[in-house]
Amino acid sequence: MEGFSAMLNNQNVPPLSPRASQRRIDQATRILGAEVVSKILALALYLLGARRKALAEFLVIPLDTVKSLVHRVFSDGLPALEDRRRKASTFMPHTVEPEATCKLLLEQEKLVVELNEATRIEIPRRNPLQCRTVLMTMLEAKLLSIGEVAKAIGLSIERVRKLSKKLYQSDVFALIDQRRGQQQDYRLTPEVKAELIQQFVLNLQTNAGTSSKQLSEDLEKRCQIKVAGRTIRQHAAKLGLGQIRRSLPKLLTALKKTPESDQRSPSTPGANPS
Repeated sequence: MEGFSAMLNNQNVPPLSPRASQRRIDQATRILGAEVVSKILALALYLLGARRKALAEFLVIPLDTVKSLVHRVFSDGLPALEDRRRKASTFMPHTVEPEATCKLLLEQEKLVVELNEATRIEIPRRNPLQCRTVLMTMLEAKLLSIGEVAKAIGLSIERVRKLSKKLYQSDVFALIDQRRGQQQDYRLTPEVKAELIQQFVLNLQTNAGTSSKQLSEDLEKRCQIKVAGRTIRQHAAKLGLGQIRRSLPKLLTALKKTPESDQRSPSTPGANPS
């Protein structure tokens, strides 16, 4: 840096100490990094009147780098001196995100957002799309933290971050679970449940198999009803169909073997009273 000190002395600046200069430059390099220090020195020399070409030769940096530095400093300000790979600015004041002002409570049947002591929003857990939309909207407004939202809707923080971005770009359609098996409403209507039960019994009688995959295929073929295998599995368990898989065929077989006369009602025309 001796050449640097000599050049400054030619500009009638205060006396400079090469030893102090080296010590201070080393200290700044440890804190700011060599690239930032080099840019600061280049800017200072440029402001003192050095030509850009001479400046590039003196600091042993490309001329285009000097031109770009000067242009960016006058257009972007101090951040132009920084390494753009840095996550946080060294020069600009750090922005602290405001603390969440709402309280999120996780209850068994609902999610509750307390805005204040008198106001609260209750969202039924059975409405997953509503839960995602409301909570991520509040996340965007910085009323809830990303950790709270992720825990409430059962997703990872990274997944919530991506969905929040998609919500902003593509509306609530981006929050719909696009995975296979979620395309149909998992809450089946009574009519579909009835057809599911009928198909289950029919497959038992014909030995066609009662796996969720088989039932799904047969329902679509017989009734043109599309229900995902996982949805059938859930509702078959709720209806207790698995518990009658073995007992029902035996009952039906026994019923077939019962003498016809025993099945007739006394009021049946042509029946002889015993």
